[in-house]
Amino acid sequence: MRLELDAGNTRIKWRLCDHRGRFDGGLDIKAAVESKPTWISLVEDVWVSSVHEEHNHWITEHFPQAKFAHSQVAHSGLSNSYEDPHKMGVDRWLAMLSAWDKNPDGVNIVVDAGTAITLDIVDAFGRHVGGYICPGFHMMKSNLLASTSKVLAQSQWQIGRAPGQSTQQCVDHGIQDMVACWIEHHRAMQPEAKVWMTGGNGEALASLLAEPVELVPDLVLDGLYVHFSK
Repeated sequence: MRLELDAGNTRIKWRLCDHRGRFDGGLDIKAAVESKPTWISLVEDVWVSSVHEEHNHWITEHFPQAKFAHSQVAHSGLSNSYEDPHKMGVDRWLAMLSAWDKNPDGVNIVVDAGTAITLDIVDAFGRHVGGYICPGFHMMKSNLLASTSKVLAQSQWQIGRAPGQSTQQCVDHGIQDMVACWIEHHRAMQPEAKVWMTGGNGEALASLLAEPVELVPDLVLDGLYVHFSK
C-alpha cells in the first residue's frame, strides 16, 4: 500500500493506492487516522506534497517513513522558471508535472483554486513560462466584508457571473466573474493550450467558464507519482 498526501493551507487530502490503483481516499487524513482504519498497518510508502509546516510535524509523527517532494530545476522534460526552484510551492510544481505528463509537447495552463488561486503556464517545450498567485474565493470575500461597513453578505455562495440584483449576488458574482475573466483572458492568449483545473474550488470555478476544462481533483497527487516514479 502507498499513501499519498496533499497538505495544503487548510487540510491534508489523501489517497491510498495499491498495485491496481486508487484503493481509498478523502479530504482529511487526520480524521481518517483517528478512526483507526485497518489499512494503516499495511502502508509501506508515504509520498507527501506539503506547503504547511504544522502539517509536516503531524505527518512525520504518524508516518515516519514519509518522503516529501520538493520543487526541482527540471523533471521528465518540464523545466522550472524560478531562479531558485525550491522557492516555488511544491503543489504548483507537482500540478504542472502531472499536466505535462498527461499532455507532453503541448501548451498547458494549470489552475489550482484553493485557499489561493494559482495559474501557471507551460509552453510546448516543457518550459514554465511563469505564473500568478491570487487570493482564493473565500479570502477575497472575507477581506472585502471585513474592510467595508455597508457591504453585507452571507458566507454561503451564490454561484454565477450575471450582474447581481442583491448585495449577496453583487459580491459573489463579482468575485467569480473577475476570476473567470482572468482565466479566459489567458486562455484567449494561448488558444492552443489545454486548461487543467484542480483545488477545492476547482469544480465551481470550472462551471463558470465559457469553455470546458480538464477538471482533475487529484492533479497534485498524480504529480507525486510522476515525481517519485519517473
